[in-house]
Amino acid sequence: MATMADAANPPVLDQLQRPLKDLRISLTDRCQFRCNYCLPAEHVEVMRQHSQSEQQLSFTQITAVVKAFAQLGVNKIRLTGGEPLLRKNLSNLIRKIKSIKGIEEVALTTNAGLLNPVLADLVSAGLDRITISLDAMEADKFAQITGSQYPLNNILNSIEKCLATEIKQVKVNCVVQKGVNEDQIIPMLEHFRGTGVVVRFIEFMDVGNLNGWQAEQVYQSKQVLQMIAARWPFSPKPANHIGEVASRYVFDDGLGEFGLISSISEPFCQDCNRARLSTQGEIYTCLFANQGRSIKTLIDQPDELLTAISTIWQHRQDQYSAQRTSAKQNTLPKVEMFVIGG
Repeated sequence: MATMADAANPPVLDQLQRPLKDLRISLTDRCQFRCNYCLPAEHVEVMRQHSQSEQQLSFTQITAVVKAFAQLGVNKIRLTGGEPLLRKNLSNLIRKIKSIKGIEEVALTTNAGLLNPVLADLVSAGLDRITISLDAMEADKFAQITGSQYPLNNILNSIEKCLATEIKQVKVNCVVQKGVNEDQIIPMLEHFRGTGVVVRFIEFMDVGNLNGWQAEQVYQSKQVLQMIAARWPFSPKPANHIGEVASRYVFDDGLGEFGLISSISEPFCQDCNRARLSTQGEIYTCLFANQGRSIKTLIDQPDELLTAISTIWQHRQDQYSAQRTSAKQNTLPKVEMFVIGG
């Protein structure tokens, strides 16, 4: 059984011949927002019961895990949460990860509520890309969705500040829920067109067990396209790489691009090359998994850690979204989004 992917060895493949290329690391399972599609306020006690800050991986442990993943072919790291900026001195972790051989890119997904004071440090440490969650352009609707009173203008200001840095790309992720915020699609594009920000519209997904997901709440990507087409002409754009989750489109007038992430209506399981590491050291091989596999006790044993991760990936056969109808018959609860990020 092959374990390492380097110049002499082929990449590690799962049961569906998908390589391991992308690792998403949850730095914390806590968040200061209460977004209704992730952790509704009425279920916050679930987060409090699950979260054990004393059990979360240290930056030294996370770095050791990344080194193992890099040996197996991972070249992209995304830091997420919960809200990753709740972890102090995050720039130190970014600097450590950037020094690992084989890691080409470090990205961050954040709600930006804590971004301004640390942005310069993150950029100095080598942060390559940033994705900011933003689901509305109206203050009242933003407050309704996030369950917070955090000023929307502060988020917009943070995005502008990101554009003025050396960060290679700034994205905005908008989860679209029918009857909630589909009316924000055009205003959001109007605001960001021509700025360099790439807005991505995400179908409301059945991640976890708390968000009350129903199929009729999904505003499908084809509906988003129809709405945008009525306002601006656009053309499809090729994917940057195999495994890219978003379908890309460029405005014909040259004022930027937008993307669609269509896990419900157009599953992309066949190209999924992402693993996820929870804050307490569990590996998840699917966003919709019902359990992870702990590698925490192996972190100080590099060879054993490498073998364990390789074995987990080689046995992987997840394709939940492609089998969603039959998968719904499975009564096992799925992991919550706040545990492993999006």
